[in-house]
Amino acid sequence: MTRRRWIIIGVAGTLALVLGFGLLAAILTRVVGPRPAATPIPPRTVSVVVTTHDLPVRALLEPADVTLIDVPVQLAPLEALGDPAQAVGKITMIPLVTGETVAAHHLADPTNYTHDLAFTIGEDQVLMAFPAGDLMSRLNILQAGDVVDIFVSLQSPVLPDPAGSGEGGSAFFTFDAMQQVEISAVVVEIVQGRRSGSTAGAAVRVGEGEVEVQPQPTPTPQPSDLQPQALLLALDPQDALVLKHIKDVGGVIDIVLRAPTAAVRFELSPVMADYLRDRFGLVISR
Repeated sequence: MTRRRWIIIGVAGTLALVLGFGLLAAILTRVVGPRPAATPIPPRTVSVVVTTHDLPVRALLEPADVTLIDVPVQLAPLEALGDPAQAVGKITMIPLVTGETVAAHHLADPTNYTHDLAFTIGEDQVLMAFPAGDLMSRLNILQAGDVVDIFVSLQSPVLPDPAGSGEGGSAFFTFDAMQQVEISAVVVEIVQGRRSGSTAGAAVRVGEGEVEVQPQPTPTPQPSDLQPQALLLALDPQDALVLKHIKDVGGVIDIVLRAPTAAVRFELSPVMADYLRDRFGLVISR
């Protein structure tokens, strides 16, 4: 019995030892072994406007030229546009490739005559600021996009009669200097505050003997509050030079408005005293 008992004890000890080593191995595996990968956190994204195809410089953006996609926040440029409507109607200032993010500094606004209007004219044109001194301009009828003709009255020298029956001198001529000129922009001055006497703020009593002036929102100007100062015209450089000369020598200039769809070039005859006499049959006797 004693030998059998020792055998049982030996087998039990061996089993305990094996179980102990197995348990120790399992513990060490859990402590030393690689931990399970953590569930990744979804990246934060932001919607940005990108191009749908290659665009050259000075391209006027249409709705089909841009689209909206989501990109990680860290990949979005600082001035990236987040709405296609912010790009449509603007003009590219640099070439853009397909899928490129559209930023605010990539685009010119054709309505911003102080900075970006140069991108709306052709490379063979110049932008001329012409004084809004004629009656049509002063009535505040003209606006950007209108097509106009420019009429001029000017004192001009008259050549002497080759037959010697008359002497040279000067005569007053009225003629069409330019036709089908598009107005790029109208520069106006807001005269509401000056005419109505309104102030920049409202007085509010805040205590005994204390008055605080609070700024008031600027009201939206009405058409009657706008006084045109100049018309911005995109012209051929030679035409701009001619128009400047006519203005500098004191020509009387009037602007006439065309219909939006009128594309015909009028064949007009210069008007002078002889023309009026022949057309209306004017006879002056002494």
